[in-house]
Amino acid sequence: MKMIKDKTGTFSRGLWFEDGEIEALAEKHRQEFVGFIGETDNPALQVDKFIEIYLPRALHTEIIFDPYADLNDAGEPDVLGSTDFHEDQIEVKIERLITQGAERSSQWGRYNATVIHEAGHCILHRMLFQNDPNQQELLLQPATRKISCLEKTIDGYYTGEWWEYQANQFMANLLMPKELFLAHLEMERNAYGIRENKGLVNNEYLFNAVVGYLANTFQVSKQAVKIRLQELKQIPNRQQEELLQRNGFVSIGDVLMGRG
Repeated sequence: MKMIKDKTGTFSRGLWFEDGEIEALAEKHRQEFVGFIGETDNPALQVDKFIEIYLPRALHTEIIFDPYADLNDAGEPDVLGSTDFHEDQIEVKIERLITQGAERSSQWGRYNATVIHEAGHCILHRMLFQNDPNQQELLLQPATRKISCLEKTIDGYYTGEWWEYQANQFMANLLMPKELFLAHLEMERNAYGIRENKGLVNNEYLFNAVVGYLANTFQVSKQAVKIRLQELKQIPNRQQEELLQRNGFVSIGDVLMGRG
């Protein structure tokens, strides 16, 4: 990781992660979390334990977690979550409608993705807001210390928000780690007698069945599963590539730092 100029003008500096760095960081935290709670690495991450118990210790910073925040009532429409950085603590808020909806339906995909997306901001972007006294050169203070995450960016639609793309990459790798995710994909696909992903994609019924299995196994949304399959090049992603190109990016990788 290195710091470069933020072309969007949102922050005083931008962060550049090399290919594989976010994946490695997510895997590191997942394995440390599993060791910390003393349990086997089940596919579905225990999200609340991760952010409330593990993260404060991992970052040596107090985490104030509010899963019932009135973010939209506070004048921020379409905000699903926010991360507010202070000198000695970080506030993470989740829109209450997300949490209450998950509790009513027992469908935790949207909630889990939003919480770990915000955790991604805590881990990846704290240095943009909280100065390290040991640094020789302090960062310029940003105009705001809060990142508000809109529904569209958590869902993977970007117009240059490299920090949201990075948080989504962390979220996907933490909730659906590559090796474990692909192993379950292969196992379920083979159970239907299909040996290649091409045969799976061409059968809408079986494809949806496998997506549903993965969503339930990893406790994420079906949309998150499809995006992860696209990122891992298991299924084509022409629509997203076209969207990014219309917004001035060469490919999805260029969103990582707002490079156009």
